[in-house]
Amino acid sequence: MENWNILAPAVAACSIVCGVPAVAESVEQFYQGKQITMLVDAEPGPAYDLFARMLVARMGAYIPGKPTFLVRNMPGAGGINAVNYAYNQGPRDGTLIFTMHINLPLEQALGSRGVRFDAAKLIGLGRLSAGNTVSGAWHTAGIASYKDLYTRELVIAGGQATSNTAVFPTVAKNMFGLKLKVVAGYKSLNDQMLAMERGETEGLGSISLETLRDSKPDYLAKKLFVPLFQWGLQRERELPDVPTVGEIATDPLDKQAVNVLASQIDIGRSFYMPPGIPPDRVKALRAAFDATVKDPGFLADAEKTRSEIVYASGEEMERIIAGMLNVPKEAVARLQTAMDLREAP
Repeated sequence: MENWNILAPAVAACSIVCGVPAVAESVEQFYQGKQITMLVDAEPGPAYDLFARMLVARMGAYIPGKPTFLVRNMPGAGGINAVNYAYNQGPRDGTLIFTMHINLPLEQALGSRGVRFDAAKLIGLGRLSAGNTVSGAWHTAGIASYKDLYTRELVIAGGQATSNTAVFPTVAKNMFGLKLKVVAGYKSLNDQMLAMERGETEGLGSISLETLRDSKPDYLAKKLFVPLFQWGLQRERELPDVPTVGEIATDPLDKQAVNVLASQIDIGRSFYMPPGIPPDRVKALRAAFDATVKDPGFLADAEKTRSEIVYASGEEMERIIAGMLNVPKEAVARLQTAMDLREAP
């Protein structure tokens, strides 16, 4: 014991001078007094934002050290701006979580300009919800079925060129010969809905059922908005008489290509982290996410907002993204042609 007392100061000094690593900081120690940024790649209001705010309201209590959360909205370029920022400039220490538009892994697979991230390297946190989106008409347009669009033109509001609100109706127009005129460039979904309500346009290129339930319940309840076709692999229970785009397609290659787009729905309202985060923090954040999904207060919040929880783990989200990045070349080529916002040849 006496010999150790004599040597202890020397050992301590050597650990500093010689570069011997100190005891690793625990997850709890790291997060004490920290603030986690929740980066939302959409404007306030739609489903991406709603689910992000529901999550951060409860999740901090389940993270060791109990950090606080700050929600930051970064819309633009169909969600690409936020993911580019998170991947290239965001901290890689576990203090940044972000949402990702469902189309972005496919945008990477298609080689779209502006994509400066590798979705295969993102760390999945988990998914809260998934559900079809619909393309549809305002009630004053006089369009009752997608079949009307073979003879009647419908002016559709869309967002940026890479957003689903512009891409989905463009694909339907170019693949199926539907008379859809896509007015792209609206900054947000809120702007698109307002344009439709004002009569500047006659419909929406894509809107999720979550957003219709949560933000615009009167659209369906009062039959103000008429869903014409669904983007998903199966019809939603709420819309049993509205066909999916896969059902509309008659050519086998078109069906394969359009179902690639529709399969994006599985990504849903999910959350991610940049690569390079210490594994123990990833494990802790995933455990906190899973605990939040079961939290009675969280479930009550979801019920109040009529939000259906369709959970998937972080690991499962990574597998879904990997599948999206392995699209058959023939389907990629067909989609690239059909996604052209210019008039189809």
